[in-house]
Amino acid sequence: MMTLIKRHTILFLKDKTSVFFSLLSVFIIIVLYLLFLSENIAANLPKFQGRAQFVFLWMFAGIVAVTTATATLGALGKYMEDKVSKKSEDFLITKITPRTLAYSYMMYTFIIGLVFSVILLLVGFIYMFIKYDTILTISLELVVIVLLSTLMHMMIFYLITSSFKTLSAFSGFSSIVGTLIGFLAGIYIPIGVLPVFLQKIITIFPTTQSAVLLKNVFMSDILSSMSKFMPKEVYQETLVMLGIQLQWNDEILSSAFSYVYLTGFTFLLLVFVIVKNKKT
Repeated sequence: MMTLIKRHTILFLKDKTSVFFSLLSVFIIIVLYLLFLSENIAANLPKFQGRAQFVFLWMFAGIVAVTTATATLGALGKYMEDKVSKKSEDFLITKITPRTLAYSYMMYTFIIGLVFSVILLLVGFIYMFIKYDTILTISLELVVIVLLSTLMHMMIFYLITSSFKTLSAFSGFSSIVGTLIGFLAGIYIPIGVLPVFLQKIITIFPTTQSAVLLKNVFMSDILSSMSKFMPKEVYQETLVMLGIQLQWNDEILSSAFSYVYLTGFTFLLLVFVIVKNKKT
């Protein structure tokens, strides 16, 4: 299996176009952040020391969550190419089983998603240090969230793309995901300003749960200082509006809920994947 994983990885990285489109949504979010998103978010916040860092970390958490999704989806393009061109069938002429081949594509996809996410984290950490003279640390909690989010998105997109028969279907699906994921993760528009029914849809979207957990990890120090000088009601309204805390009706959803949701959802996906690959 390791030989297959290495083969998939090398071919994907050689295809610069695939790599670019895997990160296209991330590039778009970064450009929008630099052009006007940062100013729009800052304008809705009271003035306080560290407001610029607050806005950057809020956006950065969303970008990392999106990367765990779009990078894995982009990597699955190689799986689709092999499937459509019948190259995957050539492997089956050897002693490789369909199940082994399927898991090799999944493992390769997970590795690509994880590597791209780690690279983005390092770039963000360096930018934070250079721009704001602030050092972010890689905690165990951060590692767990990134691993869980990458694994979850890998299985979601594997299950979906495995039903596609053509590259055009995959390309169309990728375009839809790339267009909508920024909205559904609450990056382009703060969740709290949307209608209630849209807020509920976004809340059950798994990428949103990843983004919320990442926001709380990256912004813990700033949020702690904010809570000391902002009125409690204003502070709570700010967290809900920006999706740092999610709300269902009148109940605030805790980080524990997000962990349980992501873990349970990932486990359910794993069951579906095992059952599917057994039938392969």
